[in-house]
Amino acid sequence: MVPLAQALRDAGHEVAFATEARFCLRVARAGFRAFPAGIGPGKAFERTLALPDVAGLRPDDAWRFGAQMFAAVAAPAKVPDLVAVIEEWAPDVVIHDVTDFAGPVAAASAGIPWAAHSLGPQFPLDLSRLGAELVAPLWRKWGVTPGNFGGMFDSLYLDICPPSLQSPDIAQVGDVVRPLRPVPFDAVAGEALPAWIDELPVRPTVYVTLGTLDNDAPGVLEAAVEALGGEAMNVIVTVGPNRDPAELGRQPPNVHVERYIPQSLLIPRCDVVVAHGGSGTTLAALAHGLPLLVLPQGANQFGNAERCAELGVAIRLLPDEVDAGSIRRCVHALLAQPAFGERAGALAAEIDEMPAPAEVVPRIEALVAG
Repeated sequence: MVPLAQALRDAGHEVAFATEARFCLRVARAGFRAFPAGIGPGKAFERTLALPDVAGLRPDDAWRFGAQMFAAVAAPAKVPDLVAVIEEWAPDVVIHDVTDFAGPVAAASAGIPWAAHSLGPQFPLDLSRLGAELVAPLWRKWGVTPGNFGGMFDSLYLDICPPSLQSPDIAQVGDVVRPLRPVPFDAVAGEALPAWIDELPVRPTVYVTLGTLDNDAPGVLEAAVEALGGEAMNVIVTVGPNRDPAELGRQPPNVHVERYIPQSLLIPRCDVVVAHGGSGTTLAALAHGLPLLVLPQGANQFGNAERCAELGVAIRLLPDEVDAGSIRRCVHALLAQPAFGERAGALAAEIDEMPAPAEVVPRIEALVAG
């Protein structure tokens, strides 16, 4: 969401973020005011596990778990904080991501417009329908009428997913959908690539990451470094801020392990991305025309992985298929078969044609103007 925030600021508007307290320092480092609001995904996940309604859910019912987590747990924890922020700061519009069922409630209670910002391919609409049911009492508690799909598609839905990758469910959302180019962003002031990257040998470079929420998936990063260590390629692994690179042990010279490297600076130097299928990493790789090996761990990652495999821009390995041998074979296939890169390049061209954040600013201004 930061590129849109930057475009709004460049157009002369004031922008602030309301987010979990631990993210506020990073928001400030990116140059925006930050208000602590709500709980983070880790705590929301733990609280959702304790709900009686999620006991015994099957793996293919992940969307039901998501609806409970986002609408029944996270939203009630955030609305009071967000209402207080709106009263203090008096914004003219709220822009919220599509997992944030609190945003529409708080905006409606304040009588101001709101817009949804997508995270990638559309979530199953069953999630939004159940989420709307679960969050409806919260709307009524704050004296407002529940919105369409929990308010997600009432007025403006900013869609950062390229059309070829998008779910067919998007057709049911209505005429509020407007495309917005996904612009990779994660580097804030003072962040740069490690100096050793400029000294890497001239050969294929493979980036391995499981993001920051699934980076502790048992044995996955370990299998990746075992698979690619000693191969004729540069391998760059990020384990996440909460893990120690030393956990992966001593590595051969071709493997470099760090806690964190800004993806927006690193991905342009890579040839293949091995990742969990989170929308941020997936879209960042595709925006640069890079094929992926996707190792989904949860949530929408399975849908992203399946869609990317269908489009021929990725190979998918499900959790029970992941081991050193399968990862090694798949990475070599992605490097050896040009078709993967060609199809990823076509998606990159599609992304380039989507409206840039600055082109979308007038849509936000029109929403405020009524």
